[in-house]
Amino acid sequence: MVSRGKSFVRLMVVLLLIGGMTTNCSWMQRASRKQRTHWWQFWRPKKAPDLNLPEDLTTPPAPPAVGPVGVGTESVLPIEGTKPPGDVGVPEIRPIRTKPSGMISQLQTVYFDYDRFDLKTETRKTLDANAEFLLANPDMRVLIEGHCDERGTTEYNIHLGQRRADAVREYLISKGIPAERLSTISYGEDRPVDAGHDEATWSKNRRAQFQIYQ
Repeated sequence: MVSRGKSFVRLMVVLLLIGGMTTNCSWMQRASRKQRTHWWQFWRPKKAPDLNLPEDLTTPPAPPAVGPVGVGTESVLPIEGTKPPGDVGVPEIRPIRTKPSGMISQLQTVYFDYDRFDLKTETRKTLDANAEFLLANPDMRVLIEGHCDERGTTEYNIHLGQRRADAVREYLISKGIPAERLSTISYGEDRPVDAGHDEATWSKNRRAQFQIYQ
């Protein structure tokens, strides 16, 4: 009787084990069919939302058509001989390229002391008379020549002659003569009016004289 009870218990245990294994297998099969979720899937970047923008906003516009100049468009190239827009500065004073017609008695020559370019009182009076004549003749342009005597180096006399011509020009401008009517040049010692070698000769050569353009 006892042996039969033990056999029955063993049979029940075997049946329970078999039933448990069957249940575990079916659960594992269902689990294997379930989509797995891994930890790194939570760190994937989110997809940008679809805003459903219209085509004209998502597609860049086509460049404007370029037609011939003068037909609904404007040329971007500067016209030959003109400066591009925005290039604003002091008006250029073009140098006089024609030869002067010569000296006239109404524009008197002025003289300087040795190694000086300042204007003496009598020099200013002469220039005042020259300024009045130029104001009365507004179409007349003038080249102011600076000259020196033979003493000193050639390079030094070129600079000194230029300072003398510039001093005369600035004075005439202060008297109302437009700057664009007055040009200057220095000949240094190269064009003396007298070829002597004394003070009487040198004083004639230290001068500023006027050539006119009409």
